[in-house]
Parts: sequence; C-alpha cells; structure tokens
Amino acid sequence: MPDSTSTSVVFPSLKAAQVVRDRLVRAGFARNSIDIERHGEEFEVSITTREENRARAKRILSGSPLGNDLRLAGTQALNTFHANRVLALGLAALAGVALYSLMNRR
Repeated sequence: MPDSTSTSVVFPSLKAAQVVRDRLVRAGFARNSIDIERHGEEFEVSITTREENRARAKRILSGSPLGNDLRLAGTQALNTFHANRVLALGLAALAGVALYSLMNRR
C-alpha cells in the first residue's frame, strides 16, 4: 500500500490479542494486514491500513470490546432495517397496536 500507515497496541495475553484481531476482521479490515507478535510475556497487535482508516482501527484496538460490539450490532440492525423497510414498518405497526390495546384495557 503506497499510502499506508501502521498502528499497534500491546496486550497482556495471546487471547486478548486474538480477540482484538477478530474484532478488526469483523469491522472489515483484511486479516492479512493484521500481525500479532510476541514480546516477552506481552503480545503486540499491529495493523497496516490506509490513513483514512487509521482512526477507526485505533479506536477498535484501544476501545472497549462491549462498546465496539454494540456499535457493530447497531450498524447491522440499521442496515437490516433499511434492507427490509416494509417488514420493519409492519412490525412497528404491530407493536403499536399491541401497546395501544394493552393501555386501553380496563
């Protein structure tokens, strides 16, 4: 890559490094651009990517797994909603009718 840059973070275990590598792959980064190197008892995960993707890669490397997974799940849910608008709107209408009927019970 002519305009590539490298970003890396050190982790205390191989398992933590592999989890971060898998999160990077799920986020769309190429597996062959991610390296895990051992330095004594620690493991360094480095990724080579284009400059415009560097901030996103760094956020995934140093961010919390839960936050990244929630962000990814939200993006996937939004993409699913956009792909199936009629179904999503139908489900929303059904939920509205059910809520209305529950609130009007006496």
